[in-house]
Amino acid sequence: MSVYDPLRHKLAANASQSLQMSFAEIEMLIGRSLPPSAYAYDAWWANEDPKKTAHSHSRAWIMAGYTAEPQRLRRTVTFIRES
Repeated sequence: MSVYDPLRHKLAANASQSLQMSFAEIEMLIGRSLPPSAYAYDAWWANEDPKKTAHSHSRAWIMAGYTAEPQRLRRTVTFIRES
């Protein structure tokens, strides 16, 4: 089980084309703080191939059918459903 499974489940259950979440909302959902790199680097929010990545956070939204578009300075991310 991944720390980011609650995020994957929330996204999978979402019926809309996009979902904007604050970093704080994600932290409440997963029950812990995001790592400092999530706040410091856009690359942490990269949309990686789930078969090749070791990053469970990226795998969570990709496997739910979304890509992530971070707005780090606003401390939000918009998850957009892939067509």
